[in-house]
Amino acid sequence: MQTKNKKILLISPARDRGPEEDFIFKLSFLNLPYLAAVTPAHYEVEIIDEEKEVINFDDDVWLVALTAQTPIAPRAYEVADRFRQRGVTTVMGGVHASTLPEEALAHVDAVIIGEGEFVWPGLLADLEKGELQERYISGTDHSLAGLPWPRRDLLNPRYYIPLTLVETTRGCPHHCDFCGVSKFFGHRYRKRPIAEITAELESMFGGGFRHSVSRLLARLGLDMPYFIERRLIYFIDSNFAADKKYALEIMAVLQRLDVKWWCHATVDIARDPEFLARMNDSGCLAVNVGFESLSPENLKTMHKSYAARHDYGAAIKAFHDNNIGVMGTFVVGFDDEDPSIFRRIFDFSIDHQLDWSLTFIRTPYPGTSLYAQMEKEGRIIERDWEKYDTLHCVFAPQGMTVTELEEGLKSLWRHTFSLSSIYRRIIKGPRVHPLFYLGMNMQFFQMVRRWQSSFDPLLTKDRRSGPSP
Repeated sequence: MQTKNKKILLISPARDRGPEEDFIFKLSFLNLPYLAAVTPAHYEVEIIDEEKEVINFDDDVWLVALTAQTPIAPRAYEVADRFRQRGVTTVMGGVHASTLPEEALAHVDAVIIGEGEFVWPGLLADLEKGELQERYISGTDHSLAGLPWPRRDLLNPRYYIPLTLVETTRGCPHHCDFCGVSKFFGHRYRKRPIAEITAELESMFGGGFRHSVSRLLARLGLDMPYFIERRLIYFIDSNFAADKKYALEIMAVLQRLDVKWWCHATVDIARDPEFLARMNDSGCLAVNVGFESLSPENLKTMHKSYAARHDYGAAIKAFHDNNIGVMGTFVVGFDDEDPSIFRRIFDFSIDHQLDWSLTFIRTPYPGTSLYAQMEKEGRIIERDWEKYDTLHCVFAPQGMTVTELEEGLKSLWRHTFSLSSIYRRIIKGPRVHPLFYLGMNMQFFQMVRRWQSSFDPLLTKDRRSGPSP
């Protein structure tokens, strides 16, 4: 009689966002698929995404592993507690558990600190021998050569937008004070071998378009065939273009495969016309740029002063001139800001026709230098990790009240994703991939129109803000 394989359940927990934060679209993820990829074949592995699936707490499982960023940590602990009550071994990894392992160990049997796929096989071997340790420290200096392809087949594609996530590098050389991800992956820029990336991309997109009509329409420069046939890639690297020579090699592969893609990059690449042209030729739809602040002093405060050397408006124009959209992100809550900041960001987004613009509250995540600074100053006023979602204020601001900061952010989102704003940024011109951006913006319009706010600084005219939207 054949023995049943031991089952491992990999869970991505989800908190109850409520109707105000009910995002319609969802991206897939790679951390648990990477863990599944290094799991020996004799185990049965299942991935549960609680955003879309219900956890069966009565499932006959041998091991449960969870991952969670800070605002999801309380729910991850609840899930772990329920399985442990049944005697199931539980493990937790990710940014939050790596930062606060003692806290996590109150709910799980073991914590993975750092990149889990490099210590996971050893953890399984220890568990088999009854020698499970409390901590498995992975570190941030692993070579990415030979990194297995993530088990994307374990994710149900109908739950996510038709976009394939790919990782080519890890690590970020910058030291932004609010960023915990760079600390998790380290500050050394590590790259996967080009040959391995090429093989992974060719395995997914090497066959070309399935339908001759799609091939014809794509040659005419239309985006729709790429959406229908799921030939879209999102590079999740912190900075896809930190090594331009390396990025150009990847772009040569992308151009040959005929796909559309977007990435994260710093604003400085806008000063390289040849590089932008190559991005366009290889199918780049968008660059996600963390502008963070319109104030050079605030950029210096957050250790991102290099960005202040660049003209943001000129950079956006350079991207648009090369048919590349700009997804700009901003942070509010600096000590010198008052409620007029929301109007200034809105005006900037409209004036420069940002294709997608999101603003978040400056959040001091545990383990970051910003958290240490605010803790020392006695300014941390909220320790409910669920509130650490960049939409709530968890510290004592100086230029406005907590209510003004939170309600002002809601106001900015509502105006940014209003129909008039979408028309002025996307439809009126320069019409950079308008189908793609119209869809993204309308998803947010559907969400924010439900938001109510008693404080609307964007309706207040002042000398700095200009006319009302």
